[in-house]
Amino acid sequence: MENTTRLLERQCDELADRKWALVNANDAAAPSMSGCVYSHADRPVAAGVDVAMLPTLPHGVDLVVLLLPKSLEHLEFLLAALAGQLDQACELWLVGPTRGGIKGGMTRLSRYAGQVRSLDSARHCKLVSAMLSPQPFSLSAWTRTFSARRGAQPALEVTSYPGVFNHGTLDEGTALLLDAMADVAAPQTVLDVGCGAGVISAVMAAAGSGVTALDVSATAVAATQATLAANQLAGTVLQSDLYDAVAPGAQFNWLVTNPPFHDGSERTLGITRRLIESAPQLLLPGGQLWLVANQGLAYHDWLEKAFARVIVAAENRRFRVYRAWH
Repeated sequence: MENTTRLLERQCDELADRKWALVNANDAAAPSMSGCVYSHADRPVAAGVDVAMLPTLPHGVDLVVLLLPKSLEHLEFLLAALAGQLDQACELWLVGPTRGGIKGGMTRLSRYAGQVRSLDSARHCKLVSAMLSPQPFSLSAWTRTFSARRGAQPALEVTSYPGVFNHGTLDEGTALLLDAMADVAAPQTVLDVGCGAGVISAVMAAAGSGVTALDVSATAVAATQATLAANQLAGTVLQSDLYDAVAPGAQFNWLVTNPPFHDGSERTLGITRRLIESAPQLLLPGGQLWLVANQGLAYHDWLEKAFARVIVAAENRRFRVYRAWH
C-alpha cells in the first residue's frame, strides 16, 4: 500500500460520511476505501478504476481527492478539468509526498481553489484541503503542438497534452533517434513502445510503415491518436503495460523506443530491462530494435545478452542510439 493511501486511511471516519471521488489513482488499495464512489487513473491500477486522460465526476460528489501527479502542469490540467465540471464550489483534498512536489502543488492548487489549509501529514506525505471553484475548461487551451521529421521527410505536427513525456517539445534523444534512422529504409511494420505524443509513430507512418503504438498512459494514447489524425495518418494505438496489449504471436520488422527510466517519481531501469529481454520475441527474422537512452544508463550488456549484434548507431554528449538484431 502506498504511503499516500495510508495517509488517507487516517481520514477513514470522515471519508465514510462523504461521497468522494478519487482522481489520479495510483494504488490498487485506494479505490476500495469506504465511501469512494468513483476512481480515475491515467494508467491501469485495479478493476473498477476508470482509465482516461480526464476525470469525469459523477453526480452528488461532495469531495474530490486528488493524488499529486509527477508534473505540476499535469496537476493544473486535472484541476482545470475538474473545475470545468462544477456548478458550485466543491471541497478538494490534495495528497502527495513531501519530497515529491507537494509544496509546489499547494501553490498551483491555490490558483484554482483559493486558500489552502493543511489537514494531516504522516509517512513523508502531506494532505491539504481547499474549495475548488467552477471555471470554464477547454482542452485546446492545454494542447501544445510542435514539429518533428525523419531526415528529409516533410515536417509533421505533433499534438501533446500535460502529463505526456516532454510535453510540448521534441525530446533531444528522440530527435537523435530519428536522425539515426533517416538513412535506413523504413520497414513494413513498426512497434513503437512508449509512444508518448506519437512522434515516432507519426514519422514512421509517414514513411510508409504500418505502425502499432503502445503506452501505459491514457494521456499518451490520446496524444498519439491526435497526432496521427492531425497528419491524416493511420496507425493502431493501444494502452498497454509494456507488451501486454500486443496480440499473441504478433511480430514486427522494427521495435523502436525511447524508454522511460522513471516510474512516477521513482528512478527505475526495470521497465527497460524487461523491454529488451522480451524484444526478440516481438521481432520477425532480421528484425531490429532501435533504442535511445541517456548516456551512462547500463543497457549495453542487456542488449548483448538479448541480441547477436549490437551497435551504437549515433550518440552525442547526452544520448546514445542503439541498433540491435540477430
